[in-house]
Amino acid sequence: MNDSRVQPLMAPAAQEDLPLAAPPLAAPVRLESRGEGIAHLVFEPPAGKVNLLNAGVISLLEILVAQAAGQRLRGLVVRSARPDQFIAGADVNEIRALRSFQDAEQASRRGQRLFAAIEALPFPVVAAIGGPCLGGGTELALACHYRVAADQPRVEIGLPEVRLGILPGWGGTQRLPRLVGLAPALDIILNGRSLDARRARAVGLVDEVAPPELLLPAAERLIEEVHEGTRRRAARLADGFLARVNPWRRVSIALTARVARRRLQSRVDERHYPAPYLALDAITHGLTSAPEEGYVFESESLGHLAVGPTSRGLVALFALQQEARRDPVVAARPRPIEITAVVGAGVMGGGIARTLARSGFTVRLKDIDAQALGRGMAVAHGLEEAELRKRRITRSERDRRVDRLLPTLEYTGFKRATVVIEAVVESLRVKHQVLRDLEAAAGEDFIFATNTSSIPIAAIAAPARRPDRVIGMHFFNPVHRMPLVEVIRGPQTSDETVATIVDLTRRIGKTPVVVGDAPGFLVNRILMTYLGEALLLFEEGARVDTVDRAMREFGMPMGPFALLDQIGIDVAAHVAQVLTEAFPDRAPKTAMLQVMKEKGWLGRKAGKGFYLYREGARDEPDAAPSSAPGEVHGEAAAVVPASRATAGPAGAVESRLVLPMINEATRCLEARLVRDPAAIDLAMVLGAGFPPFRGGLLRHADTLGIPNVIQSLDLLAQRHGTRFQPARLLQDLARSGRGFFVE
Repeated sequence: MNDSRVQPLMAPAAQEDLPLAAPPLAAPVRLESRGEGIAHLVFEPPAGKVNLLNAGVISLLEILVAQAAGQRLRGLVVRSARPDQFIAGADVNEIRALRSFQDAEQASRRGQRLFAAIEALPFPVVAAIGGPCLGGGTELALACHYRVAADQPRVEIGLPEVRLGILPGWGGTQRLPRLVGLAPALDIILNGRSLDARRARAVGLVDEVAPPELLLPAAERLIEEVHEGTRRRAARLADGFLARVNPWRRVSIALTARVARRRLQSRVDERHYPAPYLALDAITHGLTSAPEEGYVFESESLGHLAVGPTSRGLVALFALQQEARRDPVVAARPRPIEITAVVGAGVMGGGIARTLARSGFTVRLKDIDAQALGRGMAVAHGLEEAELRKRRITRSERDRRVDRLLPTLEYTGFKRATVVIEAVVESLRVKHQVLRDLEAAAGEDFIFATNTSSIPIAAIAAPARRPDRVIGMHFFNPVHRMPLVEVIRGPQTSDETVATIVDLTRRIGKTPVVVGDAPGFLVNRILMTYLGEALLLFEEGARVDTVDRAMREFGMPMGPFALLDQIGIDVAAHVAQVLTEAFPDRAPKTAMLQVMKEKGWLGRKAGKGFYLYREGARDEPDAAPSSAPGEVHGEAAAVVPASRATAGPAGAVESRLVLPMINEATRCLEARLVRDPAAIDLAMVLGAGFPPFRGGLLRHADTLGIPNVIQSLDLLAQRHGTRFQPARLLQDLARSGRGFFVE
């Protein structure tokens, strides 16, 4: 920054210690004088990265805050050196490194002391928030006396700690409810919700919203207004002794907390996700106790959570997601993309087109049938209307998104498309016809990305003029909810094509996992062992609702039969057939899906499958799939004569369904279908709903212990057949005493 007013507030000795010939190293945070009694506490992010709070930064902050306290300042502005940033939170690697309750509690108490020192500074302190302000960044901002946020899309302010299995541990559970009130604080903390600048202003989380280019002048002007007496701190929730013992206030807090707990219980199981429940306790304890007691409760709660299995699993999963967003995958550079196209306007095609349009891409959506095209557009419009109703977007943003969707019955305009995503029926003949039509109508260099769920990419690319530009881009249903995209590399797919589709996947807000070309690819191949065993349990006499309940208790978002209904019985039958032909020795053999397909019991979309669905529920574009859809479909239960066998206890169901997934995932590693176990864990959580708190399928295997997994598979093989025989890699791991992951 070329500004004569800017002078580092460093001890002279520290400056003199630097070699004269070497440029000074950029500190992660520094104190700068701006003249006229105002200083800036400036966070300097590493190149290409965001500001994070770690032990080193905390140590430096402790020194700088003490130094500022000794200066005769009129005010302090806390900001990022990059105008589109603030502080993205604490360094997750340091959370992973915590090994004991004492380590976590002490880290919490240290942060609390630092932020208390900021709050106690004898002059106005203003946080100038120009970008992401999350977790510890928000807790730092709460310790400031005022907050000004830039009116731009990159600003998001929130406390997402519960998504990592912990709670805000640097005073967030104590300061936020006192600033914005109990109900808004519960919504933000218990849901891990973040707010844009305008919504944060509406709830009182920020004091002012300014254009990005005027953010710093607005922060400095606010300091002057404090000294002029025209600006006062926002009224906070009463916190004195009389307020804490006021019976009406205590009753109000208790009733609000009871409602919040009931809502939590309807969404998450406390056994699996204890963090929001402890966060609720920390908030209410803080409002009904002396302030210091609330901070102690917060730090002790963090101590318990940070070293618990749920946090371990969620933090590990978060690290996998971050790596998937950064990993270049291949050395080639992606091609630039502005215009895309989707062929096939069904539920998947409409959802894909809408996802592209909401991410800023112009999209040609084509179908051969006008009614199908209308339905695809209706899906997209319905999803945007749902966003508008929930106030997630404005009317103008909705209109811009819809305007980017260009429906057509012809291939007009396709010559300008860099990527064409094919989402037609799962038929090799039809896909080949679409490919031939596109080669005649589109440009020379377009990428053909097929949304096939099971057909090998090599087979689809066989007649292509440019097989190097044919790739799989497998979205999961429903597209707007499922974050995973399998990027399937065919035997001739080029590095540039892979890089382009991986980049596109990230730009539309999805997580890519690159997979080799094999029957069922990755997720469906592993998942069908789970679904197939559930179907065999059903044929052996197990009740649909009993099996589903057991797997929900394990942590799956829905049971296997509800999931089959959600996927579609016809789609599941097709994938099962492909996998049975590819792996006849170990694919579960059941005719149930084919029987239901012939009867038209196709699941949610048909109103009946293993469950019955109320009229119209299947047509709601933004309806969340229910874990318990409704009444069990009695006719389906009567199709296959039940034997005398039963499912047994929940643990037996869990072993029967989960262990085959571990075994098949291990075979996928043996076949080098993916690069490492991390790719499998990420794909199974994001694409199949494997419980996030368990960290992933193969991390769960490590938790069980590889020798125990093998012993259980051997017992299942003795009872149910050779399909349960442990994979060779599992046996190798057991002999070497290793697991899939090394911590």
